[in-house]
Formats: sequence, C-alpha cells, structure tokens
Amino acid sequence: MNKKTITVFATSILTCSVFAGVLGTTWANQATPLVTTKQETNANEAAKQNMFRNIKLAEPALLYTLKGEASVFEGTYQYAVKQGKHVLAKGYGTASKGGPEWGTFAQTIKIARSELIGNEPLMLEMFEINQENGAIINKLSIPLDSSDTVKNTKVFRNLKLVAPSVVYTVSGEASVFEGTYQYAVKQGEQVVAKGFGTASKGGPEWGEFSEEIVIPLSKLSKNKPSTLELFEIDQESGEMKNKMMLPLK
Repeated sequence: MNKKTITVFATSILTCSVFAGVLGTTWANQATPLVTTKQETNANEAAKQNMFRNIKLAEPALLYTLKGEASVFEGTYQYAVKQGKHVLAKGYGTASKGGPEWGTFAQTIKIARSELIGNEPLMLEMFEINQENGAIINKLSIPLDSSDTVKNTKVFRNLKLVAPSVVYTVSGEASVFEGTYQYAVKQGEQVVAKGFGTASKGGPEWGEFSEEIVIPLSKLSKNKPSTLELFEIDQESGEMKNKMMLPLK
C-alpha cells in the first residue's frame, strides 16, 4: 500500500510558540602568561561541554492521520484542508487497490501555522476527480477538531481520525561519542517524550542531525511551558552530560 505524507504546519489548537537558543561563551585575553594558561584551560573545558551547535527549531506542527478504505478510480483520491474558503493544503493519495474494489489507505497531514487565518475550524475534504470533465465528485467533509465517527459514503468507508499529535523538529550539529545524542521534552519535571538519534559523524568531529519529535497532544498541558533537552550519556557512569536546554514555549 502506498502512503503519501503531505507536510503542512498549524497552530489552530497550538497555543505555543517556539524559541531556540544556542549557548556560547566569550573568553577575554589576559596579559600575564599564568592567567592566559588558566583561560585556555577553561576554554578547553567549555569546548568539551558544548557538544551542540547551530541548533535550529522549526515551527511546531499539528499532525493528523486519517485511516480507512476507498473505492476510487485507480485507487487515487484527492484531499484538501480548508479554513473557511481558504485552502491550507491540497494533494492526493493512493489506496492499496483501485475501484470497484476497496483498498486501504492512511493519509498523514501536518497543518501549517503560517497558513492559518484567525481561529476558524479546519475541515478536511476527501474526494475524487471525474476522469472525463475534471469535476470534483464524491466529496466528503470531515471536521479535524471532531471526535465523532466519520460517516461512510459510496467511495469512502471505515474512516477514523487518529488523535492529533504535536511535532517538533530540531536540527543542527553535534560532536558526541559515536554520533549518538539523547533528547527529552519536559513540562516542569514531567518527561513527555524521550529518545535518541545519530549525527552524520561521531565526535570529536561535528556531524549534522535532524530529529522529528512526535508527542500526542493529550500528553501536553496547555498551561505549562515545554523544554527540549539535548545531551549525551557518559559511557562509564551512565550519567547525563553536556546538556543543552531549549524552550519550546
């Protein structure tokens, strides 16, 4: 079964904004040889501790997934996400079988904050295109903020909206042992997501990385700020070290 992921970003129910910070230290030159040596030592220690650089955080996104079955020509369906009359995104996907048979599909959509206008609800339209005249046919409209069961039609059935998630994307460079870094997203002391990733090169070289962190919206509190922690694990003690903290407000 072919699955197509269309990427768009949103904030219709996101009330957070993202701020990224990069830690740095400025060292002053000193006059005497003794002080210079001490400063060089401190600079070396700081360099060892700063294992992440050029860190960038993308806008948070709201992730929706619609699963179900379709009976459409050659298995191809169309979709559009609208806010009022404004089209936020549009595209197509393919079910595992073409009509008149029923094929399964899963369509993942990221809604873009920059595309939103006001606080109007979002609507997902599923339909197909008439092969003779190009007209829209068999359209089904699905509110993206509704938990109600989606009704069956003659070309779409057994449709289910997966509970939405928030997606944070962080990228940059890391200089860590074997290229492996750890991450955690916290709200206060509560860890709402954690995992690890691998940079393109291991330390002491700098390797590039990009990490997409998906968190179920139900796990996040709207009234608590979120923080992303990047760090590595000491190979001898197993303790956290070289931690960088980034606010995800």
